[in-house]
Order: sequence, then structure tokens, then C-alpha cells
Amino acid sequence: MKADYSKIASYYDEARSLSEQNVVIWLKLIADRSGAHKGARVLDLGCGTGRFSLPMANWLGFNVTGADSSEEMLAKAKQKDSDAIVNWEHENASSLTFPEGSFDVVFMSHLLHHVDSPLAVIEESERVLVPSGVILIRYGAMDQIRNDVEHTFFPQAIQIDETRAHSRQLTEKWLVEAGFIGISSEEIEQQTYQTGIARLNAARTKSTSVLSMISEESFAIGIRRLEEYVDKKPDDEWLLFDRMTFTVGRKRAANA
Repeated sequence: MKADYSKIASYYDEARSLSEQNVVIWLKLIADRSGAHKGARVLDLGCGTGRFSLPMANWLGFNVTGADSSEEMLAKAKQKDSDAIVNWEHENASSLTFPEGSFDVVFMSHLLHHVDSPLAVIEESERVLVPSGVILIRYGAMDQIRNDVEHTFFPQAIQIDETRAHSRQLTEKWLVEAGFIGISSEEIEQQTYQTGIARLNAARTKSTSVLSMISEESFAIGIRRLEEYVDKKPDDEWLLFDRMTFTVGRKRAANA
């Protein structure tokens, strides 16, 4: 069961806005953990509407290629890229068309739970990286999202994500199997919303892809429950913050 991004594309940016403060947090992490400098060739795999591709190109000076399987999401990305600073490509993450050693860094955000074979995606990432190139994976591990707002008020979402979300341990295992070394993971907490109302409004737009996959009845019940909670505890920090995992690995050097 997969989210239909041909439909989600129309409201994706509104539903999943990323504050400038959070963009800065993640750009610093990307630059620091990758060790990449201006001009580095970066593949944003599963780029969506370019919410990381464009800042990486604009603020970090990376030579960015944004790749996604959804033509609708890419169309939205291209609309925002008036200066054509990113190379946008329609790609299947499990069978990339790029030659070996095309990139210094492969970055992906919330991608692996959408694909049929996460290991194949990671193996393809390893192939297109230069020796000693870096892979960066940003995601909500199952133990982080199981008790978050969306999965608490929309229990049907747990049933879906139990079959597709992955743990830190499994992500690291895939990297080892694909031949990466120097693997590490860290938990990052970000303030995604400024108010409880903002999170409620995001849920109403089905901001998390899994909310577009549950039944309309379950969605309506969850919204009512969340409305009641926000009405009682509008400033609860649980509504404002999210925890994510950032896993990093390095491709072996050519002489290793």
C-alpha cells in the first residue's frame, strides 16, 4: 500500500511547510556530516517538491540533482526553481539511470518507507557515489513515530506504518549490506509547529502521507479526537515537536 503522490503534490508544500529555522538546522547537519563543500555533486533522492534541493543549491552552493518518481511533485519543484539552479530528473530510486560515481553525496528524506525494496535503493545510492562518497538518510524511525500525534489519534495509521516504516537498526543493517562503512545515527528533535492549532490544521490537510491512506471514517474520527485534545491542551509541547533519525554512511575508498 502506497501513498498517491500524484494527488498529494497539489497540497504537499502547504501541508508540510518547513520553517527557515528547521531548514538551517538540517542544512548544517547535511554540510557537517557529509563534509561536502561548495560545488559538491549532490543527489537529493526522492526530492519531492524540492524543499531540500533548492536550499542545498542556494545556501550551500551544492551542484544539486533532484530526482523523484512522481512527475507531479517534480512539476511543483520546477515551478519554484525559476532560476533553474537544480537539475530535476524523473527517476526510479531502485534503478537509477546515472553512471557509477556520479555524485559526492546522496541525501534522502522520508523516502525508504515508500519503496518496495529499501536495500535496492541503498545499493543504487552506493553505486552512483564516488569512492568515499557519503549517504545521508533522514527519517522517522518506527520507535519515534509510533507514539507521535498522528499515530496516536489515527490508530489505523499505525497498522499501515508497522508494515513499511523502518528502525534505526534496520537502516544501518541495509547500509552494511550495501557495503557502506563508518555508519552512525543520531536523533534530531525539531519544532515542526509553533502552535497546537497549526498541527491540527496540518492534519486536516493530511500532511503526513499515511493520513491519505487510511479510511475516511478513521480520518474523521481522528480529526475530532485531535480537535478535542488541542482545545484542552493547545500549548502541549507534544503537539509541537517531532523526533527524527539521521543516519550517515560512507562508501569505501577505491583502494580499500
